[in-house]
Amino acid sequence: MLVGTGVAIPSLPWCQYPSVDIDYQCLWRKRQGTDQFGERLVHAWHGAYLAAVEGADDLVLVDPGNGFTYLFDRAGALRPTPAAQVPRVIGVWGRSRPVANRRDPARMRGHPRPSRGEDDRGHLISCAAGGGYDINLVPMDAALNRGSSPDGRRFRALERGAAAVPGTLFFIRPVYGDETDRPVRFEVGVEASGQLIIEEFANPVAALPRSVNPFRRATEMSIEDDLVRSCIDARQPLDRLFERAWHSGPGCLSHRERCAVAGVTGHVAESIVELLLDALDWRVLWHFTGPGRHGVDLLFLTPEGQVVAIETKGTLVRGRLPRLPHRALAQMSAAWLDAADNPGMSNLGLTSSDVLGGFVAVDFAARTWRMVLTADFAELLPLTSRDDLRSLAWLSPTRGNDSQAHQKEPNSPHQG
Repeated sequence: MLVGTGVAIPSLPWCQYPSVDIDYQCLWRKRQGTDQFGERLVHAWHGAYLAAVEGADDLVLVDPGNGFTYLFDRAGALRPTPAAQVPRVIGVWGRSRPVANRRDPARMRGHPRPSRGEDDRGHLISCAAGGGYDINLVPMDAALNRGSSPDGRRFRALERGAAAVPGTLFFIRPVYGDETDRPVRFEVGVEASGQLIIEEFANPVAALPRSVNPFRRATEMSIEDDLVRSCIDARQPLDRLFERAWHSGPGCLSHRERCAVAGVTGHVAESIVELLLDALDWRVLWHFTGPGRHGVDLLFLTPEGQVVAIETKGTLVRGRLPRLPHRALAQMSAAWLDAADNPGMSNLGLTSSDVLGGFVAVDFAARTWRMVLTADFAELLPLTSRDDLRSLAWLSPTRGNDSQAHQKEPNSPHQG
């Protein structure tokens, strides 16, 4: 039974349930009208959820009066002993409708903020299509919710398509990976010209921890002056400007000169990292030399066959340890690495699943460098010894020892 609805789940001989994977096109082909399709959706979601969540027996249908029906897990909230999982939406379907009222900011502020600072209160059904608040809000990656990533733009396009034609069938199923109410992905369907379009969107953990500067936990290692000099081209005016600031501090430069030397500082830092890691038999696959911020700085192949994407930070200011702001952390996310406009990754045929990641901070004033690494793009681990770079098994036992997973032969290297 669907608790609270009084509707028994009939057997469905033409589709096998319970099943975690749902064949939406099968449901669509077998439909006899939109309402029956919606009922079949509810049954499919119910079966899939029972197969995935042990002991889920407190499911109800909720009709908030916005033209959409929500399948909801109360998770024993009304019983003395609640379930392990929290109450959460399992799926929602309906038809879009014109919206007479504008978005209510006060209602949005009244809803609890997601526990992760990088998440929005995302609408399962957009306000433009008739969606409301409360049960309709879930923790959603900000880039996905705001349409600022490739997946986000596709997601918003589906929402706009449903809102543009009132009466359009639209559904979304949040899929969970643990007991929380934060989905790991969304399955979305929209009717267009009599066809059912199905898309799936990850709800990524988009940013690395940012409460504490991770460089502070990494060991400070020395850089020889000769190594820095080898990366400076005295024939170039900006390189000579950098050398003056390196020896005398940035205070010897005018504001205009400091702005001009910023780019050179980054390029010299990248060259130093190349030489430091080359001494440990890390082979350079890619060195980003173009202007702007679009593209991973460096890609290396380690002696054990892992590919490591590196972002570098350099400073000429004594005592100032480069920080990793939210922008930098998002820049080393899996979604950013997989973007089509990331040339180092795309040109070499790599995705985030093929690489490890890291940041290197070069302090020119102190003649030192520090490094942090990540295997899952969610946790940064500090480098405590240069020798730890000879093998990365400590970083991730599974990925560090799986040479097959990281010996993907890239295309021809692009070195600057």
